[in-house]
Amino acid sequence: MSLQNPVFNQTTLQKELRRLIEFKLLTPVFQPIIAVENPRIIGYEALIRGPEDSPLHKPDALFAVARESRLLAALEFACREVSCERFAALSLPGKLFLNMSPISFTDSQYRDGVTREILQRVGLSAERLVFELTESQPLDELDLLRAASDHFQRQGFAVALDDLGAGYAGLRVWSELCPDYVKIDRHFISGIDKDPVKREFVRAMLDIAHRMGHKAIAEGIETGAEYATLVTMGVEYAQGYFIARPQALPPLELPTAIAGYAGNSVRRYQDHFTRTVREIVMDSVQVTSTTNAETVVKMFRADVRLACVPVVDGDIPLGMVSRAEILNIFSRRFAHELHAQKPIRDFISPLSIIVDVGTDLKVVGQLISEDPQQNLSVDFIVSDANRYLGVGKVRDLLRAITEEKLRVARHSNPLTQLPGNVPLYEWVDHLLLHKKEFVVAYCDINHFKPFNDAFGYSAGDEVILQLSRILCDCVDTASDFVGHVGGDDFILVFGSADWQQRCAQILVRFEAASSQFLPLESTEYWSVDRQGQRQKFGALTLAIGCVAPDLEFCKTHHQVSQLLAEAKHSAKMQGGNNLFQSRRRKPQLARTD
Repeated sequence: MSLQNPVFNQTTLQKELRRLIEFKLLTPVFQPIIAVENPRIIGYEALIRGPEDSPLHKPDALFAVARESRLLAALEFACREVSCERFAALSLPGKLFLNMSPISFTDSQYRDGVTREILQRVGLSAERLVFELTESQPLDELDLLRAASDHFQRQGFAVALDDLGAGYAGLRVWSELCPDYVKIDRHFISGIDKDPVKREFVRAMLDIAHRMGHKAIAEGIETGAEYATLVTMGVEYAQGYFIARPQALPPLELPTAIAGYAGNSVRRYQDHFTRTVREIVMDSVQVTSTTNAETVVKMFRADVRLACVPVVDGDIPLGMVSRAEILNIFSRRFAHELHAQKPIRDFISPLSIIVDVGTDLKVVGQLISEDPQQNLSVDFIVSDANRYLGVGKVRDLLRAITEEKLRVARHSNPLTQLPGNVPLYEWVDHLLLHKKEFVVAYCDINHFKPFNDAFGYSAGDEVILQLSRILCDCVDTASDFVGHVGGDDFILVFGSADWQQRCAQILVRFEAASSQFLPLESTEYWSVDRQGQRQKFGALTLAIGCVAPDLEFCKTHHQVSQLLAEAKHSAKMQGGNNLFQSRRRKPQLARTD
C-alpha cells in the first residue's frame, strides 16, 4: 500500500503507528555481519518491518510517520525491545547492532534506562550491543550525535557510525565521536570493482580506521565482484545481500561461497618480533582456595586500587576473584551471614583467563576483546609451564597493543599495508646478530614508470597490489618476511630453504598476471622512457636479484643493502622475468688510497 493513498491521511497513519507500538506488532529481521579474514559471523544488524497488511510495513514509511508525529523515541524503544527479545530467543551469536536516531533524544517520549531494563529481562549483556548512529543531520545538529555517542559509551555499549561518507560532516564527525565501528556507506561499495575512484576513497577510509584502531564495516555488498575487490583491499568486516539478506530466521553459518574468498586479502603488517605477555606480567597479592570470602572482601575494601585477587594453591593457579563481582554479592541483604565463611574458591570468576607467559600479546587481546561476555575489569593470570607466575592487567595489555598498532601504522606502506624500511632493517639486523642464515631478494618491476605514465596512477597501484598479493602468497609466513620499501620495490627476506622455488613461482605468477594489466587485446603500448624518448613497451616483467650475506663478515643491514643493490642492478640488466643470484657475499671494501 502507498502512503499517497488518500485513505491513509496523517491522522490515520499516526493512529496505525500507535497501534503497532502499543501491541508491539513489529517484526525484526536480522542481517549477518562477518569477519572477512578467517570468515565467521561476528554479529547481526536488526532491521524492522511492520505487518504486511499495514500501510507502515516498509521501514521508510514507518520511521517517516514516527518523525512527523514526534513518536520516534517510542517507536525506537519498541523496535529495540522486540529486537533484543527475538535475538535472545534465537540464541544468535556475537553482537546485536541496533539503529538509533540521535534526534529521538529530543523526543518527548525519550526515557533513559530503558535499554538496560530490556537487557536485564532478556539476559543480554551491554557488551553485546552496538548502537548505529546515522550521520545524516546538518552541522548544527551534530551535538545530538555527540551526546548520543557519549550516552551509550558511558553505559558500556559500543557505538558505530553508520553511512560514513553519506552525511554532512564526514571526517569531522568521525574524529569527534571516535566510534568503535565505522560503516562505509553503500555508495562507495556499489560497483567498486569497476570504479578506481571509489577504491581510492575506501582505501583511505580503511587506512584511517586502521591507524585509529577503529573497526571498518563495508555495507551494502551485493555482488561477488564487489566482495572480492573489498577482500583484496584488506576490508576486515562486511555486510550485504551477497552474504545474506535480512531474515526473520537468519543463518548461523556463512554461505559456502564466502569461504572461497578467504586468504585473498592484502596481508597487513606482521611484526616478526613477537611481543609476549612476559612484557607486562607483574606480581600480585594472592590467596589460597580455602581462604574464607570475608577475608578477601576485607582486602578489597582496604585497598580501592585492588581490582582482582588470584587464587593459587601451591604454585597452581585456579582463577581470579573480581572486586566488582564479589562486592556486588556482599552488598545484598544477609550476604555476610550466608557467604562470609565460604571458601574463596566458590567465588572465582567464571571469566577467569589463564595464559602462558610466552603468549603473543595480540592473541590475549583477541581472547579478551572478541568475547562479548568478557568483563574487561577482570585481569588475567600468567603461568609458566602451568605454574603461577603473576598477573597481567587488562589496561597494560591494551596500552601495549595500542603502542604496537601505532608503531605498525607508522612504519607500514599505506597502499599495501606491508612493512617498510624500518622494520625491514630491524629484521635483517636481528638475523645478522643471531647469525641465522637467510637470503634477501629485491623485486622490481621493469619499465614500471612508462606503464604508470601511460595508464595512470590508479592502474599502477593495481599492479603494485597484485604483486604484493603474489609475494605474500608465495612466501612461508612463519619464516619469511615481505617488505614494501616504496613504489614498485619489494624486498623479501627468506628463512625458508626452498627460496629458489618460491622465487620461480613468483615469476610464473607475475608473468601470468601481467597480460591482464594491459587494455583488452593489447600486447604493447607507447610511452616515454627514463631518457625522455618515446618508444614501444610490452607486458610488464619482474626482475628479482638475490644474495645470501656472509654472516661472519656482514654485521649490519647497510652492508646487506650494498650487496642487494648490486644484485638488483644485475637482474634488471638481464631484462624480462628473471631471477639473478649473486655469488658475492661480502660488500667490497672502500679503497683507502
